[in-house]
Amino acid sequence: MMSKQTKEEYLNELKKKYRNAFKKEKTRLLDDFCDFTGNHRKYVITLINAPKAQVSERKEREKVYNQDVKNHCVILWKAAGEICAERLHPFIPSLLEKLIECNEIRPDKDTKEKLLCISLGTLKNILGNEKERTFVKITGTTKPGSLLKSQIAVRYALWTETDPGWCEVDTVSHCGDDPSGEFISSLNMVDISSGWSEQVAIWGKGELATQEAIDEARNALSFFLLGLDSDNGSEFINWHLFRYCKKEKITFTRGRPYKKNDNAHVEQKNYTAIRQLVGYERLDKKEQLDILNDLYRNEWRLYINFFQPTMKLKEKIKDTKTGKTKRKYFKAKTPYQRLMEHPKIAKEQKKMLESTYKRLNPIKLQSEIERKIKLLEKTLR
Repeated sequence: MMSKQTKEEYLNELKKKYRNAFKKEKTRLLDDFCDFTGNHRKYVITLINAPKAQVSERKEREKVYNQDVKNHCVILWKAAGEICAERLHPFIPSLLEKLIECNEIRPDKDTKEKLLCISLGTLKNILGNEKERTFVKITGTTKPGSLLKSQIAVRYALWTETDPGWCEVDTVSHCGDDPSGEFISSLNMVDISSGWSEQVAIWGKGELATQEAIDEARNALSFFLLGLDSDNGSEFINWHLFRYCKKEKITFTRGRPYKKNDNAHVEQKNYTAIRQLVGYERLDKKEQLDILNDLYRNEWRLYINFFQPTMKLKEKIKDTKTGKTKRKYFKAKTPYQRLMEHPKIAKEQKKMLESTYKRLNPIKLQSEIERKIKLLEKTLR
């Protein structure tokens, strides 16, 4: 069986010889071609006598998105902390309006219209070569706490609570490659419903220090703390925190030992909210604690909660034939946007959040964050 390409090449050679050949030679050429290809004689004659098809020159598609649009996409991407296109795409209208309001960018009418109607696929292509990904594996320093385990309920199912106030909490150690001695840790608290998070730097992982950090994070929240879910580390499974939660009427639960997926929300946020910001160096100086807390309490909490869209899982669909699980997500939104849309947040609280949002400039927040991170880097020398 001849391939299509081979048949076309053979036909082209046949045409050259057939036109200049005598009658007997033409008969032989036709017979040979029909034997090799299996085509009917009349069909082959039709192909030989067919006029040459005129090949029109292919016109290049006119580019819809010029360099100015691409440059603005990169500016928006950097202003949002270089997040993935899936998170950035639904956030473009809000972020674009905010940057124009803060006089950080001045796109013309055409560019603005194109930015507002750009597709996710095009945005992915534009940002495709901009970001370099690095993966670092860190050994955990969580020490299991056995006290009170029987009195603290285990939570391992999916969260069903839809109201703000049900949070996961964890600590991230800034010990570098050496877990010995005293060093700084960051406490991370994440609200399941909105994605709102608070970070507090503490000296070591003492029980009392951890409980005080939780209290500080709780007071900074824009809603009441209803529940707290932790891992089995001794900084959480202790009498200080147990009595504190009981006194403040906070539901206290824990995940299963060595099952990180039980606290998946905060585990993910440990990287995006702490490791990406602070890195993996050892922090063991008091001045570093002050700089880090100054950053956490001010610019950082405002930036990640007001200008960092997050994606929430909508549902999991398992294919019974292949066994693969497909995940569907809600449209990416910032924690601020989710709180503003939630019916359980009081009008007064929404007004305060809106007032805070109006006075913020993401570019200036980024600049101040970078300045404080450089101060932190100087202490490492």
